[in-house]
Amino acid sequence: MRRKEKEIQSREVLEELLRSAPVCRIGLAPGKAPGYPYVVPVHFVHDQGRIYVHSARAGKKISMLGENPRVCVEVDDFIGLKSADKACDYGTRFRSLIAFGRARTVEEREDKRRALQLLMEKYSGRSFDFSAQELKKVAIIQIEIEEITGKQS
Repeated sequence: MRRKEKEIQSREVLEELLRSAPVCRIGLAPGKAPGYPYVVPVHFVHDQGRIYVHSARAGKKISMLGENPRVCVEVDDFIGLKSADKACDYGTRFRSLIAFGRARTVEEREDKRRALQLLMEKYSGRSFDFSAQELKKVAIIQIEIEEITGKQS
């Protein structure tokens, strides 16, 4: 990181950001060139070094992951604008992180149920039951975090 004074070195701060942020953006790359990178915002939950995302069973995201499981994840928290008398002295107060990892679709029924339960608890604060039919309709993507860096200002 170029600006070492802005680096988030605390694992606890990075994990708190992963817990509290409502959206992450997943960057995917096609398996074959030429192709454009694809970035998609998703709801997510972080648990034990992994990020879980729910998805439709088919679509661009699933197709690209089938070609290339390597992903980049971005999470940010906009805290506020820092105003100043001069335009060039304005700034943004924020926390952000970028993580790299490998994604796979979760096929095991109980693992899917657990991931959906974690997602629903994060966003609704409630627990739900999921039928076998509901579990079949949804894809769960698990991203194993291999590298993570954070920045704050």
